[in-house]
Amino acid sequence: MLTRPVFLTLLIACAARPAVSAAPAEPSPNSYDHILVTASRTPLPQSSIGSSTTVISRDQIERRQARYVTDLLRAVPGISVSHAGTLGSQTQVRVRGAEANHVLVLIDGVRANDPASGDEFRWELLSTSNIERIEIVRGPQSSLWGSDAVAAVIHIITRHGSDRPNIGGFIEGGSFGTVNGGLDGGFGGDDWSLALGVESLVTDGSNIARVGNEDDESDMTTASLNLRAAPTQSLSLGLGARAVNAYAQYDPTDFFTSGLPVDGDVASDSEQLFLNTTASLSTLDGRLTHHLSARYLDTSNRNFADGNAASSTAAERRTFAYQADIGVGDSVLSLAVEHENIDFSQRGDFAFGDPDQDQDMTTRSAIADFQGRFVEGFTWLLSARYDDNSDFDDSLSGRLSLSWQLNDRARIRANLGSGRKNPTFIERYGFFPSQFVGNPDLKPEESISFDVGFDQSFLENRLALQLSYFHQDLENEINGFVFDPTTFLFTADNMDGDSTRQGLEFAATYHATDSLELGASYTYTDSVESNAAGNDVDELRRPRHAGSISGRYGFLENRASFLLVADYGGTRSDVFFPPFPAPSEAVTLDRYWLVDVTASYSVTESTVAFLRLTNLLDEDYEQVYGFSTPGRAAFVGLRAGFGQ
Repeated sequence: MLTRPVFLTLLIACAARPAVSAAPAEPSPNSYDHILVTASRTPLPQSSIGSSTTVISRDQIERRQARYVTDLLRAVPGISVSHAGTLGSQTQVRVRGAEANHVLVLIDGVRANDPASGDEFRWELLSTSNIERIEIVRGPQSSLWGSDAVAAVIHIITRHGSDRPNIGGFIEGGSFGTVNGGLDGGFGGDDWSLALGVESLVTDGSNIARVGNEDDESDMTTASLNLRAAPTQSLSLGLGARAVNAYAQYDPTDFFTSGLPVDGDVASDSEQLFLNTTASLSTLDGRLTHHLSARYLDTSNRNFADGNAASSTAAERRTFAYQADIGVGDSVLSLAVEHENIDFSQRGDFAFGDPDQDQDMTTRSAIADFQGRFVEGFTWLLSARYDDNSDFDDSLSGRLSLSWQLNDRARIRANLGSGRKNPTFIERYGFFPSQFVGNPDLKPEESISFDVGFDQSFLENRLALQLSYFHQDLENEINGFVFDPTTFLFTADNMDGDSTRQGLEFAATYHATDSLELGASYTYTDSVESNAAGNDVDELRRPRHAGSISGRYGFLENRASFLLVADYGGTRSDVFFPPFPAPSEAVTLDRYWLVDVTASYSVTESTVAFLRLTNLLDEDYEQVYGFSTPGRAAFVGLRAGFGQ
């Protein structure tokens, strides 16, 4: 928790530290080329990528003053967020109608999806503090990054130091007894840099259940380190670390009377550790570059009921890789090998059944990725991956990506690829008394996806438009809510038939003046699967229509700014499990608008004060059936910076 001395220290640091004044509106995305590190095995310009991509910069994060990354993702085309209650409660992100564990999340290159949580990333544990930028690459990426990268890859890239010392901080407080503060800084020399960051977020929360008056509190502490060194012009070294400790209360489900969440004394405690070491050596005048990396993930999730430990899951992932980048004229061929080992454990204290178990899995992979640039303005990316898995049949996945720059204002792009998602440890071996038993005979999910798009800018790049069509066919989709008449429990099983996801994505940005910026996005998603009767039904928690509109206005010579973001979530299907023996029921969640407003003012050249209002319309909405979400809230804060 954020104690009073820490609070005062942060406040003093913010008040004493110069900050950059409010920046003017960002230029159109088409007026410059981001260099992405996620869409290929080597960095390349955004204009050379055939996949649909979005980059969220540090400036955009600070203007929005969002505290969770998912608050930013709601406005990204193709992304849907499902939040089960108040701050700190379970949050899922789906892309283009796919499952939540079909989205691979990287943090500075470390695979961050949690094997102890069904291979989903724990979005409720990711704040925006100390993040430099977020790269989002939609479409199949399994040939580059393996299992989990079926629908998209989201890469979180943290801040790093420079040869100019800098220190920063912020403090914020407001509704639900929330106090949030952080410090970060960096320094270095000509051939090295070090960056450090720490953040604490504490909130009394709100009531998750539809009825009752018990608020569900949470707290989270995040610390990060990023060290870089270049002993010679050809050799570079890197070390990164990120640690998260979080506690959250939540409401249990009443399986006997209502089938809905009710007030209760249950909570979870989570820990995450990400480690990343890298070394790169350039040879043959830069025509051949060698990369070595060792990455480590350690997670633990403990559940408590009435103050006593009830169950826990934990996982460790170790990944070792070597990659060689070979220059072929203007083209690049990357060849890589990887070795990944995952350990999974589950423990529980139950009157019957034995949930205790230890499992492990090893994957050895070979990857080839070619960036072809033989014709000016035309780039093609061809990649293939071979996986030798200890638990499943060997597999081969591939991708072809094309980008054709018609002129300095228009581009056509296309992307075709295969995806593969291995069954999770919980789907295969999990055991939860009176609820679920795993199925060790599950087969991996496999998909074929393609998307085509067109980017166009007008008015001297002040207006930028992006349009995409996507389609995915998924085989062997795993249903984790299959009733087993032998055990009278739910289990997981591969479904017959294909699941189909298709739709349209649209995004527009208009920089009317240096002070006025407007934006809009819209996504249409048709995501269906076959039910037990062989009929197509909508998949759960995927809105058919979703979108966002935004407007930012800077005034007083851009010392002050006003930002409004309105996110729309359309109706979506969900499932309700009433008390036994009643069968499950399909339900519909209502559409909603979430309107957030942020105002900021540069009090001096060193300090920015801000006001943030969330859910301004006080919408009463649910993203997961039966789980209430927070109402209207207000937060005020101070942000400052000294140095770069």
